[in-house]
Formats: sequence, structure tokens, C-alpha cells
Amino acid sequence: MFPYFVFLGQTYYMYALISLAALFVAATVAYIRAKSINFSYFDMVLGIVFLGIGLVIGGAVLHALIQIPNLWNNQIYFFDTPFLFLRIAFGGLVFYGGLIGTLIAMPLYAKSLKVKLSTLIVLIIPVFPLAHGIMRIGCFMAGCCYGIEHNNLGIIFTHSLSAPNGVSLLPVQLFESVANFMIFVMLWQYTKKPRNPKYVICLYGVSYAIIRFMLEFLRGDNVRGFIFVFSTSQFISILVLIFCVFVLAHDKLSVKHKF
Repeated sequence: MFPYFVFLGQTYYMYALISLAALFVAATVAYIRAKSINFSYFDMVLGIVFLGIGLVIGGAVLHALIQIPNLWNNQIYFFDTPFLFLRIAFGGLVFYGGLIGTLIAMPLYAKSLKVKLSTLIVLIIPVFPLAHGIMRIGCFMAGCCYGIEHNNLGIIFTHSLSAPNGVSLLPVQLFESVANFMIFVMLWQYTKKPRNPKYVICLYGVSYAIIRFMLEFLRGDNVRGFIFVFSTSQFISILVLIFCVFVLAHDKLSVKHKF
């Protein structure tokens, strides 16, 4: 739609700008909640930066893993164009990789600054889908993560660097954006009262996994990779669902045994 613009001779990419805006909005909203539990502004800002680094690293690493078959098939060109190979490998972010990177960064951040991990989870997890929803608008502007062809509900890209231009494509990025905003509202309301961090994570995990699994059928890009008949994200969604159900079932059984 509007992947970039030029200002004073410099090219600015909308995806990068919207992603920065997403982090700013998420940090602001999280701080609104943080004030009510005496979580300092400094810790909140530093936490967003720290977790943002984990998000980028995790998203880039999973993207590189997905690109391994493509890179392997074209390895004969590696020594001629090594920088192109690195750009293909690490030139994108995969959401689930970013989520895993963030979850790994959380305990490291909590331990290094002596912040309660449970408090950090309840603050950060609800705003994660908010940031994700805004970033998906960036995907729509760039034309990446595009949908299947659809004549009635499709959007035609004309200057996209990723999506096929001149073809009516389903705006699946906006569908996922709206779904993420709905998850944010649900989690924000749910965490108004003290909650078990495990339940917050699992509520988010189950909600997003189901939505992502279904929306993947509407995706038209093949760069996201496939495992058997499922896309990489669908396969991870299944694992997330199994994990969350196991955690909740185990917790419920533990409660029963106490009585």
C-alpha cells in the first residue's frame, strides 16, 4: 500500500516506523498499569528495550531457520553474494520467534534488575498483542505477510516490495491486527485483578494460537515455511495449544490433590 516514503533525500520504511510506534504505545499503556503497582518508569522503559531486543533476536533467528531449505538449495551462490544470503536469512521477523525470544528475555531481565518475574509477566503479556496488532498494520503497509487472492474483499498493491502487485489480495494482516486488539482488550480486563501469571500466559497463548492457526489458511505467501501440510506458524500454534492445555490441566489436578 505505502511501503516507504522519501523525505529530504532519505528513504523511510513504514514497517520500521510503525514497529517503533508499536513499542512506544505498548510501553505507554504498560506504564499506565505499572503506576498502580509502584513499578518504576525506569524499570518499565528498560524492560521494554530489553524485551524488544529479545523479540528481534528471536524473530530473526526463527526466520533464518525457516529459510534454511531455500538457502541450502542456492548455496552455490553463497561465496558470490554472502551479504545477500545474510539478508535473506535475517531479513525478516517471525512472530512466534519474537514471542519465544521475549519469554526467554523476561526471566533474564527480572533477575538482572531484581524485578519480580510474576509482576513483569502480568504487565508485559497484555500489551504484547497490542504491539503485535499495530505491527501488523506495518505489515499491511509494506505488503508482507499478504493473503490469498480474493476478488471481492481483496486489496490491490501497487508498490509493494513483497506482495505481488496488481493482484487483488485478502488483507489478512488487518484481520490479524483486529484479532490482536481484541485479545489485548480481553487480557487488559482480565489482569485488572491479581492473576496467576501462568493463567495470563496461557490465556494469551490459547487465544492467539487458535486465531493464528485459522488465519494461516488465508495467507498467500510461501516464505513463512511449511512442516508437512501445516505452515510453520500453524505447527507452532498446535504446540502452544498442547503446552497451555497441559499446564492448565496439571495446575487443576494439583489443586484437587491439595484437598
